Amino acid sequence: MLSRDADSIVEAARQRLRLWDITDEQIRKIEETGKPVRTLTVYSPVNGYVVQKMAILGMRVMPGEKLFDIADLSSVWIISDVYENEMQLVREGQSAVISLSYFPGREFSSKIDYIYPALSGDTRTAKVRFTVPNPGGLLKPQMFTNVEIKIELGKKLAIPRTR
Repeated sequence: MLSRDADSIVEAARQRLRLWDITDEQIRKIEETGKPVRTLTVYSPVNGYVVQKMAILGMRVMPGEKLFDIADLSSVWIISDVYENEMQLVREGQSAVISLSYFPGREFSSKIDYIYPALSGDTRTAKVRFTVPNPGGLLKPQMFTNVEIKIELGKKLAIPRTR
């Protein structure tokens, strides 16, 4: 009876460590040494780059506390501002050409995948989002871009200003 209780306590401790994303290898090391562990390596559940670090050496961590922001940069969002008076021309799925001043001659193609529902009161613009593949990690968070949205206006009569 006592050994069965001890086994269930040990299994409950293992399960608790697994819920904290402690690896089975780390749990085995704890069992082999038989000693309490003051610190553990916590592995990220996702691959990516650390874009913000809140954790510091020796810091005590509470449940739900954010330690790092990790971003997967294999594809990036480009958020563009579109003026209020041009919004009636913009629709999800429209094609765009995206260029950056630091990559002259290099263009990226994308389509509008989301139009944010709110308008900025200060700039009178709406946000429009594009998703762009980022092989090689050329595009970085917070880079500035130029976005040209392809808008079909139909056929129009045009008269040149000069002869």
